[in-house]
Amino acid sequence: MPGVPVSSSPVSGSPVSGFPGAAAPLVVFALADRLCALPADAVAQILPMMDLARPPGVPPLLAGIAMLGRTAVPVVRLARLFDLPEQPATAGTALLHLRGEPPRLLLVDRAVAVLDPPEERLPLAEGTTFAGVAVAGFALPQGACVLLDPARLLLREEERRIDAFLALERERLARAGAGVP
Repeated sequence: MPGVPVSSSPVSGSPVSGFPGAAAPLVVFALADRLCALPADAVAQILPMMDLARPPGVPPLLAGIAMLGRTAVPVVRLARLFDLPEQPATAGTALLHLRGEPPRLLLVDRAVAVLDPPEERLPLAEGTTFAGVAVAGFALPQGACVLLDPARLLLREEERRIDAFLALERERLARAGAGVP
């Protein structure tokens, strides 16, 4: 499925104190009634919502499994991860394909923009850091936005559960002759 590639080339801008890569562009997205952002160098591409497999035993944190080529990729419900209200999928619902291994997709309500970070930072209000995942705040024309650290999105235990589920799913598919990596 074609997506929108996200450029990871750095641009001029003031870095967020203590957060590498924050001078690079940001991928801004809507999640429930909030605006959030990830450094563009953490996002490989923005994909439209697609059909997801929901095999037995899918952990509640996952919306399902997406097939990217011949690779089964877990789709993380970012709203559920942050205990925000989940919205029904619409034509604007997007998947953010994170760079790196293992491959992960984040389900977001809507991709808003890819833009340079504003120079002025806002203090993070109490209860808006998503357990330390948010590392900075910005004022954008669309509203207040929090910058998320992609390395802090999932706890090690959440990663282990997702990986264990994927291993079982690959085994199930191999037994069925699907041969999905």
